[in-house]
Amino acid sequence: MIKIRNISKLFNGKTVLQDFTLNIDENRFYTIMGPNGCGKSTLLNIIAGILEKDSGEICREIDELKIGYVWQDYRSSLFPWLSITENISFPFKVKGVSSKERKAKVQNLIGEFGIDLNIKDKIYNLSGGQQQLVSILRAMIIMPNLFLLDEPFSALDQYIRWQIGFNLEKMWLKHKSSVLFVSHDVDEAILLADEIILINKNGRIEKILTNVMPRSRTKDMMTSREHIVHKNEIVEFLFEQTKR
Repeated sequence: MIKIRNISKLFNGKTVLQDFTLNIDENRFYTIMGPNGCGKSTLLNIIAGILEKDSGEICREIDELKIGYVWQDYRSSLFPWLSITENISFPFKVKGVSSKERKAKVQNLIGEFGIDLNIKDKIYNLSGGQQQLVSILRAMIIMPNLFLLDEPFSALDQYIRWQIGFNLEKMWLKHKSSVLFVSHDVDEAILLADEIILINKNGRIEKILTNVMPRSRTKDMMTSREHIVHKNEIVEFLFEQTKR
C-alpha cells in the first residue's frame, strides 16, 4: 500500500527520524511504541503530508488514498461552537452533502460504533473523553483506507479505553483499512496490533513484533502466553531506551 524508504527529519538541528523504512500493507493494524521524542507523531504527520521530510521517499501503491487522522491534540482539531453531528460530519459538509444525509451518516456511525452520545450537544459541553470520541468518529466517517491515530484514547479511563479499543477493532474488521496507531499503553498496543513497531530514541525501527493472536481480540487474551511474551519484550525495550 505504502512504502516508506529512508525517511529522515530534523528539527532545529536535532534528528527526530533517521533512515526510517517501513512497508505499510493493506488491511493491517500497526501499533507504534517508543520513548518520547523518537518521532512517532512526526512520522504520522509526514505520511499525512502535514510535514515535509528532509530526505527519503514515500511510494503510494494505491490510486486514491483517503486518510483519517486523529491528532494527539484532539481539542484543537474540533469546532467547540458546533454540535457533535456538525463536527463528525464536517468532511461531508465540505463536499456539499445535505444536512439530512450528514445527520443520517452520523447516527449510523454512532450506532455501529456502539456508544451513547447526544448528537445535539455542543463540543464545549463535553468531557475530554467525549471530545476525543468525536474526533475518532470524524476521522472514521469518511471510511478511510489509511487511519492515523496518535494516542487516540489518552483522555479515556482504562476500562473505557479497552471498550473503545474493542469497538475500533470491530469497525476495522468490518470495513478494513490500514491503521497506524501510536500508543504509550503496552497492553493496548499488543491487544490491537497485527504488528508492533518499536522505535528507538534515535528515530529508527529497533524491532517489529508480529502478533499472531486470532481476531477478534478479547480481554482474556491479555493474560495469554503470547500477550505476556510480547509485553516482556516491549517493557525490556522501553527500559533499555532510558539507559542509552
